[in-house]
Amino acid sequence: MHDGRGRKRGIILLGGAMYALMASFGWQAEHLEVSRPGHALLVAAALLPLFAAALAPLLRLSERNAQAARARGSFSAKKAFGVILACYVPMFLVLFPGSFAYDVPFQLEQVFTGRYSTHHPLLHTLLLGGCVKLGQTLGSINLGAALYSVVQMTALAACFATACASIARQSGARAARWSAAFFAAYPLHMMMAVNATKDVLFSGLFVLTLALVRETVTAQRLDWKLGAGIAGAGAGMMLLRNNALYAVTAWLVLLLAMYRRRALRTAGAVLLAVVLCMTANGALKAATHAAEGDLCEMLSWPIQQLARARNLHGDELTDGERAAIDELMPGESWALYDPTISDPVKFEFDTQALLRDVGRYARVYVSVGAKCPQAYLDALLKHTYSFWYPYSRYGVSGYYLQMGISDRYYEWCDFERISDQSLAPRVRASLSWRFGAQGAMQIPGVGWFFNMGVIVWVMLYFVLREMYLGRFGSFACAMLPVLLWGTFLLGPVMAGRYIYPFVCSLPVLASHVRGG
Repeated sequence: MHDGRGRKRGIILLGGAMYALMASFGWQAEHLEVSRPGHALLVAAALLPLFAAALAPLLRLSERNAQAARARGSFSAKKAFGVILACYVPMFLVLFPGSFAYDVPFQLEQVFTGRYSTHHPLLHTLLLGGCVKLGQTLGSINLGAALYSVVQMTALAACFATACASIARQSGARAARWSAAFFAAYPLHMMMAVNATKDVLFSGLFVLTLALVRETVTAQRLDWKLGAGIAGAGAGMMLLRNNALYAVTAWLVLLLAMYRRRALRTAGAVLLAVVLCMTANGALKAATHAAEGDLCEMLSWPIQQLARARNLHGDELTDGERAAIDELMPGESWALYDPTISDPVKFEFDTQALLRDVGRYARVYVSVGAKCPQAYLDALLKHTYSFWYPYSRYGVSGYYLQMGISDRYYEWCDFERISDQSLAPRVRASLSWRFGAQGAMQIPGVGWFFNMGVIVWVMLYFVLREMYLGRFGSFACAMLPVLLWGTFLLGPVMAGRYIYPFVCSLPVLASHVRGG
């Protein structure tokens, strides 16, 4: 008993310290041009008792709720699927034939020209382009776009309903019904369901994989249906985002370290998903003769750090350091530096120059960092803070959620393009401004429900809760979204669509597993 109390006190202090550090450094990143690390640590130390005091009653309440949890009634996955899908139809009509922005022009170019690249997931590119091309063959490219939206809506609703069925088996029908209501009514689901980006299908498959994996780990059983579900959904999500492959690899190491032989069956199903993913991706690359994507997609942090140092501290660098940065960022593209998004500099980054002499540029990166540690720290904080701090305003370059039809990057296209055919254009315009542009932050109170930092704080709370309750099977599973979040922090920008898999994970993380 005393050991349990000591663990719980430690977790309260750990959680309080985590939130205090995020709050202190996040506030500086949002409000100050240059951070003050020493001051931030002092403020975090002062905030620690306050966060711990707020966290303690929440965790104690969760303990009472876990003890009182009971299965009530029954749950129908088919009914949940129908309700969830029906809730997405009005947004489909408002945004008809859907939102085709972000990377859509580049992906369609690959399909219509036959010049493929792994820069975007081939599975998603082929699905999106195949639907649009089918519509063009039938006489209307908008018909093909609408077909893709319907396929995506249906697949997303099916993933959610199946995940809810797994929650019902783990936590009871009541938890599953609440989860289904969240998947149906939370506005971000409605908007993402008709948004033609890989993040949507990826998120649906991710939450399904998470639910099934938690079911096998906590129940310590794995029948062929669960195994097939994990292998299929896991392979699909990894085909749609490399981030998932990296996160799953690290998670398997954690799972086996915690559970050893007891986790071998679950680990086997997940490894099968990895094998299926790599086999399918290899087959797609061979069939399409796809070129490899640019390595710079993985270098957002160093690109931002070097660009910031070159802009703010160029006079402090040696001629050799300046020349090296100029070679990597030709045409003084480092001057395009935007603290919140790496794309302006990254698009001009010379990856081939880097690969010709990796050792030299690595030494330059280290030497510049030794001279400009403040610039490196600030580049990191300003690039990522919106993904771990509840910001008071959406301060990222670009829309929180891009809605509508992109009219850019179609230079290759000499035929009809996808066009906006909204059945409620005024509603679409209002949503695009009120929600898409700033994530509803201009609406008092409402914006906090979509604030990326708030969503991450809630996710981290559920991880702490599992540790506090001593439910280490659930804790191990809750670490999968945390590891995925870690890979997203390395990305080019913190945008609304990148938070989506973590929003989808919340019902699984929130539901208590019956029986400990």
